[in-house]
Amino acid sequence: MRKAVFLDRDGVLNKEIDLLHRKEDIEILPGVEEVLKKLKSLGYLLIVISNQPAIARGMITEEGVREINDYLNSLIGNLIDRFYFCPHHPNANLPQYRMVCECRKPAPGLILQAARDYGIDLAKSWMMGDMYSDVATGKAAGCKTILLESEQNKKIIESGKKWEVQEPDYKAKYLTEVLQIIK
Repeated sequence: MRKAVFLDRDGVLNKEIDLLHRKEDIEILPGVEEVLKKLKSLGYLLIVISNQPAIARGMITEEGVREINDYLNSLIGNLIDRFYFCPHHPNANLPQYRMVCECRKPAPGLILQAARDYGIDLAKSWMMGDMYSDVATGKAAGCKTILLESEQNKKIIESGKKWEVQEPDYKAKYLTEVLQIIK
C-alpha cells in the first residue's frame, strides 16, 4: 500500500483568500514547491483535500475550481497528484449543493475516497492543514496530523475558543518544519 500527504489548499499551498474563485488571485506561499518536492522524494503521494463553498454560493462552477487547481498545480511544477474537493454546503445558495455530506471537512469522505482510489495506507499517511477542521478530518480518517500556523487559526487560538476536536499530532509554524516532522 502507498502513503500520502493530504494537504488543504488555501492557507497551505496558496495565500488564504476567502472564497477564492479567480485564478489571477492565486499567490503561492513561500517554500511550497521545495517542500512538496522533498515529500515526493520520500515516496509520498500529494493529494489536496479542500472544501470549496464558492461553488455552493454560485460564485464559480466545479469546472472553474478544476481550472484553478490545474493552474495552481502548474505554478508548483505539477507536484500534486490529485485534487479532491467538496462543492457542498448546508446553507448553499444553489439547491443542488445544499446538503450535509460525507465529503465536506471535517468529515473524512474525501480522504477515504482517495485511499480507495490510490490504495493508500492511512496509518502511514498525514493530513496537513491550517484549520482545526483539517485536523479533525485527518483524525477521523486515521492519519497523523499537522496543524500549520496561519493568521486565521492564530486569531481563533488567541480568542480562547475551545474546539470539540482533538489536538493535532504536531504543530508547525512554517511549512519547512513539516519535513522534519514527517521524516
